[in-house]
Amino acid sequence: MVRRRHVYHVAGYDPIDAGAQYRRFRRQLDVFQRTWNVHATLSDIEHSQDRTRAWWTVETRAGNWQVEATHEVLIWDDIVRADFIRSLPVRLLDAARVYADFVATGTMFRYIMANPRYAGFFLFPILSLVLFAVGGWFLGYLLTAMLGLEGIVAGAVGLVAGVAAFLALLRWPGRRWRVQQLLDDWIFAHDYLHGRRPDVDARLDRFAQTLVARSREAKVDEIVIVGHSLGAMLAIDILVRALALDPEFGRRGVAICLLTVGATIPKFALHPRAQDIRGRIARVVAEPSIAWTEYQSRDDTISFYKFDPVSLRRIAGDRLEGKPVIRRVQIHDMVTAETFARCRRNILRLHYRSVMANDRRAPYDYYLLACGPAAFLDWTAAPEGLLDFVAADGTYRDPPCRSTKVAESAS
Repeated sequence: MVRRRHVYHVAGYDPIDAGAQYRRFRRQLDVFQRTWNVHATLSDIEHSQDRTRAWWTVETRAGNWQVEATHEVLIWDDIVRADFIRSLPVRLLDAARVYADFVATGTMFRYIMANPRYAGFFLFPILSLVLFAVGGWFLGYLLTAMLGLEGIVAGAVGLVAGVAAFLALLRWPGRRWRVQQLLDDWIFAHDYLHGRRPDVDARLDRFAQTLVARSREAKVDEIVIVGHSLGAMLAIDILVRALALDPEFGRRGVAICLLTVGATIPKFALHPRAQDIRGRIARVVAEPSIAWTEYQSRDDTISFYKFDPVSLRRIAGDRLEGKPVIRRVQIHDMVTAETFARCRRNILRLHYRSVMANDRRAPYDYYLLACGPAAFLDWTAAPEGLLDFVAADGTYRDPPCRSTKVAESAS
């Protein structure tokens, strides 16, 4: 049974700052307490001097257990927001360069083979731009036709009207659809896999130093590094850097565990020029002191379902042997029908459900894994996950015998 845990959270390409993450965590903590019949006390948020980390402590207890967990956010949203200030012409030119590369290298077609729905997510921002451009052209054509304009005058008026319409559509519904953020996301991914983000490298080095220092303290039972979305790849990178700093990292008695959820690791690894990326992944796989489990959900379009991020091949289902351990869990089993109905038309909401509290007890719950008593290696391998360890009244049950077969609980 775990009594003290430290969770490091690495978010994806998202401009949400640590304060907003803390407020969301506080709101979701109420849901967690109701769902699992436990009591939790949350501390205030604290920040590191360089403002690259923020953390809070959660004391959780039920009938026969109590856990003190530190939840620490590894901050890089300032880097994301800095990307947003690039001008629109520069963004569009960079996006054209990046998309041309993903198509020319065959990476887009590898996405289609790996997960057609993710390929749709890849194409969404560029197709949105095409739609807005067609809309602008059509408005310009209608305007010149209605005014009876011809020749150079018609061309000038149509061009101005079309560009204005394009910019208006980019603002709405483009802002609601996060078209420009998604373009920046793909530009970032391309630059990162080609090693052209020194700002990110410097930040990841800091995170690795923090992780190594924490592991040497040995004041917790386990350290869990959670990588969500694009943050899954960054979490792997941090671990590789930690191993470079200290070859004994993870071998001092404190369990080092990696959890990737809503992960987009193949987004990078499927590119033919991502040899360095694939090497980092292989380094984590080869390190026996680091446990790695990935949870995948069919409901989450912005991730790779039934796909091995190491071999880069499709898999039939859950896999308990090998590394990473791959488990399936469905979001519609984690929330009420009303909650799922609200989320199902918003792929980003579904994408974030894997790092939010469940409305219903299920084998996977981000808050219970972070704040509960079950050890990472035990619950990620158990047939029914966290349900095998925490009863309906919140009490802890002795871990069941490990099984090499997975119950058909996630179809």
